[in-house]
Amino acid sequence: MGMDRRNFLGAAAAVVMGPRMAFAQTQIGITLTAEKAAMSLVKGSNKTPVWRFEKAKPVAILRAKQGQMFSGQIVNTLDKELWFHWFGIRGDVKAMTINVLPNTNQSFSFTPPDAGTFWFGPLLHASEQRDRGLYGMLIVEEAVQPALQDVPLIVDDWLLDEKRQIVEGFEKLEAAIADGRMGNWFTANGVFQSKIKVDAAKPLRLRVLNAANARTIKLLLKDAEMEVLAWDGQPIAPFTLGRDALVLAPGQRADILIRSLRSDITVQLDMPEDVVELAFLVPSGKTQTAALPADFALAPNPVSALGDMSTARHVAITLQGGAKGGLKSAKLGDQDLDMRGLLEHGLAWAINGIAGIGGPVLFDAKKGETIVLDVDNQTAFTQALHIHGHVWQAIEQDGQALGAPNWRDTAVVPALGKMKLALVCDNVGLWPIHSLIAERSDAGLIGAFSVV
Repeated sequence: MGMDRRNFLGAAAAVVMGPRMAFAQTQIGITLTAEKAAMSLVKGSNKTPVWRFEKAKPVAILRAKQGQMFSGQIVNTLDKELWFHWFGIRGDVKAMTINVLPNTNQSFSFTPPDAGTFWFGPLLHASEQRDRGLYGMLIVEEAVQPALQDVPLIVDDWLLDEKRQIVEGFEKLEAAIADGRMGNWFTANGVFQSKIKVDAAKPLRLRVLNAANARTIKLLLKDAEMEVLAWDGQPIAPFTLGRDALVLAPGQRADILIRSLRSDITVQLDMPEDVVELAFLVPSGKTQTAALPADFALAPNPVSALGDMSTARHVAITLQGGAKGGLKSAKLGDQDLDMRGLLEHGLAWAINGIAGIGGPVLFDAKKGETIVLDVDNQTAFTQALHIHGHVWQAIEQDGQALGAPNWRDTAVVPALGKMKLALVCDNVGLWPIHSLIAERSDAGLIGAFSVV
């Protein structure tokens, strides 16, 4: 029997988890309030009405500790239902997605097992809620923190009219079947061309989040070299980008090390038509004298190792839909609908012939089982595919083995391409897999799997 959206997530919230990492302290009292606000997105212009989790700040940034309880409440003052989600956290299924009805509040409590850069925002109706600014970054600090200064950089684009107001018309099928909702104005930490003060005496850890609905960003640092320390909150063997662009799909994160801060560093967006100066890192104080070790790396998180790959079970994941995407019909709940019927319900995408989260699960797994997802992207678009409650490794693309795979929670599957994603299903619950292009997820490119 199929489930509607409320029953699907309600079922996920009802699953009892196994034991997680023990904690020594408790962090309580965090309050996130979803409310209307106004921001000066454009200097010298009218303020833009937005939605925010912290009205007094351009963007919400929270901090937790690895292995310590993190708790608080989410208050919804809006007239819209909020399906709040902690993206990238491999936590208790009961706390990862929280339904907060209008003019109500809900408490949360969980212990993050991983240190890293994560984020939060709406899971459903993301096309409007995320695009109005309803998101934030969650920084989970290591139990033993490295000797780095820690600076967030949240990049977003906004679709504004000539009066600097957000263009209405969310969840339009015209955007959903194509590239998604693209903005024409850019901010870093909620401000255009913001000046971010940094300490010249300490190496810099720049935590970058792409919060845009649909735009893949290409980030450049003028007069600085970038060393990548982590992808999607998971530490990696560091490598140097040099002066190449840092490429992040929506929802992806990267931790970047900048070893030297001798002068101002310009943060740029590499656009097809131009380079946009987005922000400026402005160092102050005495330039550092002590360098980090050449082999500096972040401590790994407690991620379960893959099992025997020769005996791992393979599961087919087929992505269809969008313009020229080959989708003729799909299951919506208990119904089989043709393309016209799907469009009437605001749907244009499907995973394994299932549109949205009202149908059967994509697959069932036993706790601890290693699974390989054979992803076949039959659409005409690159797909940023995100998994909840777990991380995976891209081990093969278009028949070619990928060397030194890293743990990530989002995989970018090329248009008309194939990719193998390996994961250990070690987190009991009902977990979504979906596009991080907000319009595509809202229009059906979301499904779920079960770990029992």
